[in-house]
Amino acid sequence: MVHTLVPMSVKIKIKNFETPARLINHMELSCAVGMACRQASLPCPEGTVGTDLKEFVKSVPDTIYSSPAVDEKLKVLIRDYIYKKGEVLDDDSLVTLKLGYENT
Repeated sequence: MVHTLVPMSVKIKIKNFETPARLINHMELSCAVGMACRQASLPCPEGTVGTDLKEFVKSVPDTIYSSPAVDEKLKVLIRDYIYKKGEVLDDDSLVTLKLGYENT
């Protein structure tokens, strides 16, 4: 149940605010990355539990930033995410990555 709220939260931040509200955690970031990959017609990125979150996002093709198909506000959310020290992919963020990809 909680996982299904994350894509809704990201969509609200994109659609309901002139300047998108910041993503608040690793689950929202991974969801946003999944959404951006889907919009850019890329495959869903593969992640592994324990991977550094910042390195994971860097590994995603730059196409998500250059594609006109990707919502500009979504690009801003991903680009402006404030990483926390030691933040890594976990089981929850991998679930929300797939939900973001599938529910775009």
